[in-house]
Formats: sequence, structure tokens, C-alpha cells
Amino acid sequence: MSRKLSNIEHILDGNILYFVRLEGSLNLDELRSAIARVQRKHPALRTLIREKYDGLYYEEDSAPGIPLRIVPRLSEDDYRRECQTELATAFAYDLPQLRVVWLQSEGESDLLLTTSHRICDGMSMFIIVREILKSLHSDEELIPYEPITTQDIIGNYQPPQPWKTRLKVSLLNSLLRLVPKSPQTPENNEHYLEWKANRAMSDALRKRCKVEGVSVHAALVVALDRTLFAAFGKDNLPKWIGNQIDPRRGRFPALKSDTVFFGGGSFKVRTGQALEEEFWDRARSIHEEIPRQIAQELLNIPRRFHFIEMLRPLTSGQVQSILRLNDALTFNRCNSFALSNLGNVVIDDSDAPFRLKDLRLYLHSFKTRALGLVSYTLNGEMRFYCVSNEKCLSPNQVDALKREFMAVLEHQTYKTEDDVIEIPAHADCATCSLPVQQTAEHPFRAE
Repeated sequence: MSRKLSNIEHILDGNILYFVRLEGSLNLDELRSAIARVQRKHPALRTLIREKYDGLYYEEDSAPGIPLRIVPRLSEDDYRRECQTELATAFAYDLPQLRVVWLQSEGESDLLLTTSHRICDGMSMFIIVREILKSLHSDEELIPYEPITTQDIIGNYQPPQPWKTRLKVSLLNSLLRLVPKSPQTPENNEHYLEWKANRAMSDALRKRCKVEGVSVHAALVVALDRTLFAAFGKDNLPKWIGNQIDPRRGRFPALKSDTVFFGGGSFKVRTGQALEEEFWDRARSIHEEIPRQIAQELLNIPRRFHFIEMLRPLTSGQVQSILRLNDALTFNRCNSFALSNLGNVVIDDSDAPFRLKDLRLYLHSFKTRALGLVSYTLNGEMRFYCVSNEKCLSPNQVDALKREFMAVLEHQTYKTEDDVIEIPAHADCATCSLPVQQTAEHPFRAE
């Protein structure tokens, strides 16, 4: 069975990489078995991409085994080099859309798991990581499920006025045919910055959010909104903060919580609004608005999929032409800033012969620009990953955003009724790891 890639799947050509550092013993046969078991469970890991005269197609249950590459781990630079290689290497159409690198050393190992963003968002990738680690030492059954098709998402949706929808699609497809194909190689000169808040501040922020009656995500939205000006300035400020949602977790009938799926949608918060309002009052307003926006977005998903399936897919050259036209007309190059929240990442397995020491994620896009902040909590510490294209922000501007963002969070976390700041040890803000230029594309859920 084959299915044609949608317009958005043609555009979203990029890689997601999870770096996992383990302390303890790993066995090669057990690792190969774990990878194979996870592949048997998830249909997206058993598909290949075929190129036909009218576009790209998924071909189900046709992929060979997921490739595993073993590299001696001799120094810290080894993992940086291998991450760079994995992120920059596009997936061949005749191979599975997941690959694994094992950086092997005595007593400590690094696993690099890379997948295509076309089939997998960030939370989906965490599902894969968690299942592979569990399968390294557990015989727990991983039950395969049927592929999630576009029709499963669309369901019985029909546009209220089908003729209007067909007319819009026809006009838009006619315009898309006029977009020239740029012969130039995509210019994605990306950079990123990683940092974390220490456990004391992370605990204090969560407690403060609980006291104020808001989610951590709502607080992050307000903090980000009030720091974007420091990075962009007044003239280039993005209009929106885009917040990705996860339609699983019982929200969408066609999807199970462990389904590898991409395309969940997002809700938006307008930037620069109510800046004079007290921080926590604004956070409460956003906290109350989030469920309403998520509910509306879930209703919009079938309509959006129905519409996208009717569009003519853009080629890589056409995407580049649109980006260059946007630059030439000096429009705001980054209209939206993505905030993606993985929530609390938990891999707590006392039966495992290894201990999870670190987990990080990296993303790279081959076609589109990306601008966003990814947050997640690991071992009690809140971590942040900010990524940008040079067309949107310079490294200095990203650094300014980090400093201002953490200053706002610290101030609001420790502010007393008398507005006295009681800040213990400063958040552990450390720039981490890769010398590679890379990108992220918003794949995570809002808690």
C-alpha cells in the first residue's frame, strides 16, 4: 500500500536527533533486538519513500532493518562530530526513516537516534527512545498497530461549502505552479544555544506556578513574550508565539498515546499584548485561554488536513524562491516564534543495567527556516534549547534573549509581596556541545 506525501510533508524535510548518554553496560545483540522490536511496532519505521512522476509516496512495510553504526567513543568531541554528521545527512529514500549510532566505551556509552521530521515529531521521538531503552532489558511486548492514515485524521469531515473549498484550492494551485524553482542550494545557516536552570530554581518555579494557579507553560509564554524585544528590537518583533500541541493523550480518537505521529497543530499567542499587566495576572489569563485554543485547534485539524491534501506539493526549489522573495521585499523574516514544551521527561527504570546520565535533542531543517525555544525537564532541571537561522537572529541576539528570559523567570520566581528579590544560586546557564549549525521546527506539546 502506498500514500502520497502531503504538501506539508514535502516541505518538512529535516532531521530530529536524540542524544542519550548511559552509564553501565550495553550488549550489541540486545541493542539490535531492541531496535528491531521498536521497528516492528511502529508502521512509520517500516515505510520507505518512493519518488514518482507526480511526487513522493510512502510505501508501507517495505523497509529493511534500521541501520546501526558502531563508533569507538574516545573523547567528548566524538559525539559532537557524530551528531553533526547525523543531522546533516538526509535520509535516503531506500532506507528506514530512523538510524542509530552507538558511541561505545568502557562503562559509558552514547546513543544517537535520528529520525526524519516527516514521520516523527519531538514527542514521538521520545516514545521511540523510551521504548528502545526499555527493550534493552525487558521482554515486555510491544504491540504493533495499523498505520495512521490521513483519512483517519480527516474522518467524515466535509467542508460546509465544498464548491468554495474547491475554488480556493484551484486558485492556490494555479498560483503555486507559477512559483519558479530556485537552482541554488538552500541557505540554512543556523545556530543554537542550550542552557538549563538548576534544580533549586526549577523547583521554585514549579512551586510558584502552583501557588499562582497557572501551568509552567503559561509562565514560559509570558516570560518569552516579555523578552523577545531584547533580541529582535521593536521593528522585527515576531507577531506570534506559536505553541505546539500534542493531539494524543486521549484528545484525538484516531491516535493512541504511543502512536508515532506528526501534524498535531498549534495555538498562537499575540506578542506585545498587556505588557503593563502584572506577570502572574497575565499568566492566569493565558492559562485560562490555553484549553479553549486547544479545543478549537483539535476541531480544526480535520479541516486543515482535508485542505492540505488537495494542494499541489511545493518543491525544494520553490520553497527557496519564496524565502528569497520574502527577503527581497524586506518583510519580517520571522513572523512567529515557536515555543515547544516536552514537559517532564521521565525514564526511571530501576531494573535497567544502566543509568541515564543525559538526554538532549537537536534538530536540523533542509528547506525551511526555524525559530523557536524548546523546553523540557530532566532529573528535576528545566532545560532550554533555542534555535535560529541567521536570517532571523544572530548568535549575540540569541544570547541576549537567553539572559533576559532567565532574568525575568528568576525575578518572578523569587519575587516576594514586597517585591524583594531573593535569588539563591543563579540558574546554571551553560552553552552546550555541538559546533554544528542546526535548526528546530516546533514539534512539541504544550503542557
